[in-house]
Amino acid sequence: MKNHQEMKHYSEQEASSIKKVETERNTACYVLDPVEWGIHTNGTEAIKTTEGLNAALAYAKNAGYPEVFIPKGIYLIHGVGKNEFAPEREAGVKVPSHMKLTLDYEAELKVEPNSSKGYSCIYLREVENVSISGGILTGDLDEHVFSTDPIKTHEWGFGIYLHGSRNVSIENMKIRKFTGDCIFLGSVGVLGIDPDYAEPEKVTIRNCSLDGARRNNISITAGEHILVENNEITNAGTVKGTMPKAGIDIEGYGEGDIDYEVPCKIVVRGNFFRGNFRSSILNFNGYEVVIEGNHSDNTISYGNGTDTVISGNVLVRTDGTLTAIAGQRVSQGFDGNNVTIVGNIIKGFGSGIDARGKDVVVTGNTISHLGDTSGIGIDVWEAENIWVADNAVHRSQGLAYRVDSSKDVQLLNNKAFQSGRYAVEVDKSTEVILRGNVFNQCKGGIQITNRGKKDTQVLAEGNHIDFTGYTGQPAYAISFDKNSDVELKSNYIKGTRNVAIYGENTAGRAVKVADNEITASLSATAAIQIDGGQFGEFVGNRITFNRMATGGYGIILKNSENAIIAQNSIYSNTGHALSGSIVTEHSKATKVLNNLAVKGSMKLNTDTDMDRGNMVV
Repeated sequence: MKNHQEMKHYSEQEASSIKKVETERNTACYVLDPVEWGIHTNGTEAIKTTEGLNAALAYAKNAGYPEVFIPKGIYLIHGVGKNEFAPEREAGVKVPSHMKLTLDYEAELKVEPNSSKGYSCIYLREVENVSISGGILTGDLDEHVFSTDPIKTHEWGFGIYLHGSRNVSIENMKIRKFTGDCIFLGSVGVLGIDPDYAEPEKVTIRNCSLDGARRNNISITAGEHILVENNEITNAGTVKGTMPKAGIDIEGYGEGDIDYEVPCKIVVRGNFFRGNFRSSILNFNGYEVVIEGNHSDNTISYGNGTDTVISGNVLVRTDGTLTAIAGQRVSQGFDGNNVTIVGNIIKGFGSGIDARGKDVVVTGNTISHLGDTSGIGIDVWEAENIWVADNAVHRSQGLAYRVDSSKDVQLLNNKAFQSGRYAVEVDKSTEVILRGNVFNQCKGGIQITNRGKKDTQVLAEGNHIDFTGYTGQPAYAISFDKNSDVELKSNYIKGTRNVAIYGENTAGRAVKVADNEITASLSATAAIQIDGGQFGEFVGNRITFNRMATGGYGIILKNSENAIIAQNSIYSNTGHALSGSIVTEHSKATKVLNNLAVKGSMKLNTDTDMDRGNMVV
């Protein structure tokens, strides 16, 4: 019999040995032996293979291994669970908490072809501290048996289903051809109703290839602190597609102003998007979403999202179609979108940026080579409190900028170069300020209209409009219709070969044209021509002509009443006289005061006009 000292020594040795084994397991990788677990590696026996994989993962977990390695092979996965309502739940390969699952780069988990509306290849329910990397996940899209029942859309087949899990990373994987999504992030339960509600938290998807899912390559319906970084995301919705067919769709479930799932604090950075059917990224209703530094050939949309930044992305197409960056409206229950679109490069789309909703800043973007004559560089539509500043739109067939059916919009210090239509169109919009913009070699400058029942009210101040170098027949530098209130102030217009400022006015509308410089007009028929209206103000404008023949008019008013034309200077820089410097003979009661006319007579209504302090040279 061992004495007390021997027993004590034995116990210490045994404890040391056990501790050594535990330490080795805690730092070691369990290399799965398929034969030991009855797993087939030739793409057969889905149920046995799936059961074997799950048994091996459970063993490694219980034995204290932090990592499991799956070797090369084709592993057929039974992905359909027993839940008839949601067969994608509790199905496929289930990775336990505190586990790193590593697949050989030639290890493929392939879902067994089925006719189920949902399935999962890998399923994570409320686990934590899980890492999955390497290998290939393949869905059954090419072989799936789709039901003819319209209720069963079969859009719930997932590569990886994160069901309310936290601290999860998915890296260096190739995931493809699922009937739903390559990766789906969703909540357990419903917010505000289920006491056990749990959403994915702290999830990273990095350096993966996500290709050809039938619905979206990534869907995020719930989650917080989600990072999607440096992935290649391609061809969503292109085969047997079902909406929304996006590379990434951020879309929580809600009704009215009540959220039942909340996708929040999401960063989409440095990804490469190509060939996704409807859009690259759709932030339908996410909160605090940052979309930055991605390469895309399709639309990035802030949708109804709140607190979104779209920054530093490069969006390029070659067919002149689609809109590069888009929005929709304000989410119910909120007073604004609070969106910033900054520093993006857009080329070759049909339109550039579509700003909608409320509280949107669009600044520092470069847009070029838009291929559609109906396209628009930056379009503000049904929007309020919009700031568009320091953008450049050039070499495009359509409009550079448009404001339509909007309120409180400012376009400041923007550039338009070689636009095939007007640089700016404003329609059915109020509290619009166009200030400090530069428009060169565009067909037209600023067009202001009111084609609907709403008002239009615009201040255009300090803009630079230069037709020098434009080879086509230009439109007006600035024009407005009879249903608009306009103030045109301190604008610089050069080289026009049409009427520089043309407007139609009617009683009750305010028109003020003041301190503008219209210079180097070559063959312009008139510098300022207004038809109709009452109490218009035309003050302090400086107009010069470089005509090569006699003709042209400085300021012409037709069918107007009680206007004032004061302190303007109108002259020809050549030896050719103007047909008229100021012409009001077809208007009534015009006050013509202290104007200077050089080489151009004044033709006034001598019966009703006031002619004081004018000098004709």
